[in-house]
Amino acid sequence: MTSVAAPLEAVDPLDEDVLVLGDRPLLPADVVAVARGRRVVLGRAARERMRASRTALEAVLARGDAVYGLTTGVGAIKTEAIPADRQTAFQRLLLRAHRVGHGQFAPAEFVRAAMVVRAAGLTVGVAGVRAEVADAFCRALDTNVTPRVHLLGSIGQADLSQLAEIGLALIGHGDDGAALIARGYTPIELGPREAHAIVNSNAFSVGTACLALERANRAVRALDVSAALSLEGLTGNVDAVHPAVAGVRSYTGAHETIGRLRALLSGGSLLTGATPARAIQDPLAFKVVPQTHGAARQALTHCGSVVETELASSGDSPIMLVDEDRAISTGNHDIAPVAIALDYARLGLAQAVTIAGERVQKLLDAAFTGLPTGLRADPTAPDDGLAIVANGAASLAGEARLLAQPVTLEQPTSAIAAGIEDRITMAPTAARRLHDMAGLALRLAAVELMCAAQAVDLRGHAGDLGDGTRRAYAATRRSMPFVGAGEAPDGDLDALENWLAGDDLP
Repeated sequence: MTSVAAPLEAVDPLDEDVLVLGDRPLLPADVVAVARGRRVVLGRAARERMRASRTALEAVLARGDAVYGLTTGVGAIKTEAIPADRQTAFQRLLLRAHRVGHGQFAPAEFVRAAMVVRAAGLTVGVAGVRAEVADAFCRALDTNVTPRVHLLGSIGQADLSQLAEIGLALIGHGDDGAALIARGYTPIELGPREAHAIVNSNAFSVGTACLALERANRAVRALDVSAALSLEGLTGNVDAVHPAVAGVRSYTGAHETIGRLRALLSGGSLLTGATPARAIQDPLAFKVVPQTHGAARQALTHCGSVVETELASSGDSPIMLVDEDRAISTGNHDIAPVAIALDYARLGLAQAVTIAGERVQKLLDAAFTGLPTGLRADPTAPDDGLAIVANGAASLAGEARLLAQPVTLEQPTSAIAAGIEDRITMAPTAARRLHDMAGLALRLAAVELMCAAQAVDLRGHAGDLGDGTRRAYAATRRSMPFVGAGEAPDGDLDALENWLAGDDLP
């Protein structure tokens, strides 16, 4: 995950393309931008807050107060003191001991997101660490070296393993540390409490959640598009998207979805009534798109608001009470609000994925469309047409529903850390599964577009589509050609999926 690059250049905090940490709360969109390469620098106000917090911590240390992770070990070793002459060695040892990851390496975006989230959390100014620690994250992000971090290892009660791997790179340890140094990065030498502050955070979960939410919101918009083209292919009953539907049951998500669908269908013969609906009552997978997509939207909105709160907060323990000149232990490392919200978001998205899968099945069934089974170009031929597409679609929807299962109900034995750490959230799993689910949803939307475009062509309605559905049809046909008699589905479904995930969506 390393590559040759030029040495670090100075970052101008006045450059509007540079994110300044600490001047305002971090937003999910900021995290996504940094994960994808935006430069970041530590702001002056953050430095001042961190300086005051560090001064207070040094006073506590000088007095000899017993403070978890500062003057004592952590977890089951909390009863053992750290002698002053072992503080330097203890910082490196703590990072190495917490490097317990397993499985595949995380995508670089996940790691960069975690790094900026952790740096932002430190800028709140209660962790008692020097500004140089947050600055080290920023300086490392300004290289094109991404530390190798394992996906597995955290139970959602601080992402200890992932952050330990990042922390080791920041101090110049191992191959990743060497790669950073080769790009002009100067390793940081950690002082008392600072290694603990690096790992004692849920930054990996929160960073992944930001990326997952961005992808999931794109997936819902993509499913709007595929649902709208399916309505055109079915010649469905557009009464289901009449504005009065949301007016008499005013869920904000349903209202937004109806607005989206009507905009997509606007200008087309189906919405104007020039093409009559085939049935007075369509299958529910077509009829309840506003309600189902609306519920997904509201779940994702709720999750986004929780993540915003987390980004503006400190999950540290202990925290410095500068005004009281002391440190206190907290439970702010428990990330239940985010983990539960991520479970909720996946449950919401799963509903939208499920009805998309059902729309695909219905489009392939002559009983619902009046078109040949499998949307075959020649109804007298033994060709499959698109019939077997149903299997792949059902597989995508099934995988998505499995990922939707709540993870926050998982509980460990009480044996971790001698029975002290008897509570977990599985937040990183919750975030990763939302990200994966959103990818499945985007793929399923591409499959639905392929089927819907075939139905539109078989009806000869390509010239009668709405403003948005016409664009969706054109994008589909650029990647996936019409399946004629004696042919099988072919084309570039990846390209269609990429279009759905991009910024050109109607």
